[in-house]
Amino acid sequence: MKQDIFENQNFKNQFIFFSALYLLLLISFFLNENSTGGAIIDYENQKVASQAFANDFKTTLLNYENYSTRHSPVLIIFLSIFEKFKVSDDIIRLIYLHISLFLPFIFYLCLKLKFPEIDKKKFFLLIGLIFLSPTFRSLSIWPDSRLLGLSFFCISIFYLFKFINDKKYLFCILNVIFLAISSYISPNFSLFSIYFFYIFLKHYKPLSKEILIIIFVNILLALPAIYYVFVLDINFLNQPAASGISNNEVLFNNYFNQILIIPSIIFFYLIPFLFLKILKIDNIYSLNKLIFSSIIAFISVLFFNYNLDYTGGGIFLHLSDFLFDNNYLFFFISFISIYSLSLLFINKFENILLVLILFLSNPQFTIYHKYYDPLILILLFTILNLNLNLKNFFKLKNLIAIYLYFLIFLLLNIIK
Repeated sequence: MKQDIFENQNFKNQFIFFSALYLLLLISFFLNENSTGGAIIDYENQKVASQAFANDFKTTLLNYENYSTRHSPVLIIFLSIFEKFKVSDDIIRLIYLHISLFLPFIFYLCLKLKFPEIDKKKFFLLIGLIFLSPTFRSLSIWPDSRLLGLSFFCISIFYLFKFINDKKYLFCILNVIFLAISSYISPNFSLFSIYFFYIFLKHYKPLSKEILIIIFVNILLALPAIYYVFVLDINFLNQPAASGISNNEVLFNNYFNQILIIPSIIFFYLIPFLFLKILKIDNIYSLNKLIFSSIIAFISVLFFNYNLDYTGGGIFLHLSDFLFDNNYLFFFISFISIYSLSLLFINKFENILLVLILFLSNPQFTIYHKYYDPLILILLFTILNLNLNLKNFFKLKNLIAIYLYFLIFLLLNIIK
């Protein structure tokens, strides 16, 4: 058996592979898959708001914070158009499922720009992992703003790569516009403007005409949101995501919970690529980073108080609780995660910036795995500056191992 699956004569057409993934997604649609656990409830809650928009748009818009959702009203307004014309719920969901298919397609376009030396047919095997994402599957079946926001965020990455490759200023502006659209749909993506602005500053002088225009366009595009949230005082963002949490507990209640949980979730996505040497760490031992990680982890453990009754917390926290009825395994994995991230990211400022944004973009009390799925996978193969060996990814035995890893994760979510 040859190592590269694309050298195997039995592999005839990548279209067949993609069609099979699409068919499985359709089957899950008709079976009402809910692998994130809360997708149906979230959709039913926001459907109340979309029906209200259909009946009385202005009143609903000006009282949106009363609908107990911290999702942006943009997607809900879009869905309300279908409600206005009495389109059946199944048709609405089916339309949104097909809109969601833009995400793997845009990811494919980004990969073509990032890795022009690799046969583009091979990327079908990489974007196929998106179809194993519990978040992608659930939120395409049960419409949610995060997935659509991620799609537009990927478009902004696409135009960043276009700018880096072609140096045309128009692509900077398109990057800003599509990131703004992404942020209006899902506000969590707004902080990535800091990263993109940093990249543009590496190409233009700080007070150059190009940078000043980028700043002006950003401010101009942000004005409607600023007016809506701060002037009209419709602060829908400060809403709890789980029952039993008061509004004053919603944002940044405990930084130490985030310091342990978020790296463990990021590390979950890195594990197969590290073990299969697709993602390389040049020096696996660093005394300074080991001491740094130990101090950070130790202090965070002392103040850790995440309540699993509020749900969320990531796979390793739940695994530790399920196997041992305590957090010890989770604390150990969190330490390994922090140390691994320090080895991978701490020497490159743009990586540090991206990890910091991942922390700050989700300031909520509850920390859900779905916030980072499949975002981390997309960042890993696009804008994160890492030592990747994609040739190892396309080896048949490695592909089988990676697909099994994410398939098992999907099945565990469905069973849960």
